[in-house]
Amino acid sequence: MKPRVLFTAAVAALTLAAALHAVAQGPAAADNNPDLIEARKYTLTMDKIEKLAASMDAINKLTASDPALKSKMDADNGSKPIDQRAKDIDTNFPQVAAIIHSHGLTTREFMVVTIAYINDVTFVGMKKQGMIKDYPPNSITPENAAFVEANFDKLQQIGQKLSPSQN
Repeated sequence: MKPRVLFTAAVAALTLAAALHAVAQGPAAADNNPDLIEARKYTLTMDKIEKLAASMDAINKLTASDPALKSKMDADNGSKPIDQRAKDIDTNFPQVAAIIHSHGLTTREFMVVTIAYINDVTFVGMKKQGMIKDYPPNSITPENAAFVEANFDKLQQIGQKLSPSQN
């Protein structure tokens, strides 16, 4: 895997693992995970997603040009709650936090937007592909479902730019 996508891949993998674990456990598991609850209730906007994409692009470029930073980020344990992950990024990776902040997001919101984006695009994609008939309870808000459905192609294009296979 290329260095510039490791952060993106790590965030995506952790988020997807948490989401899939919660889905596998049923609605009760998702109801008990405060980070997933928060992300699923977060209102997505194209502005926030574009800020996420710009941040992720700049972070990928930074890690591609800084092997020491890449190694340090690779060694960081990403299975912590959002508050701790945001604090760790702000404390241990100030250059990454500065990138996120320069694009108009707090580090914590960057994490929440990332989880919400992956969660909501995944559920809408599953429905569009016929993998699910209806959205599971508490999986996606009706507003976010409508937003993602209306912007699915553009959101897919943004996702492809963030995907490790595209960088």
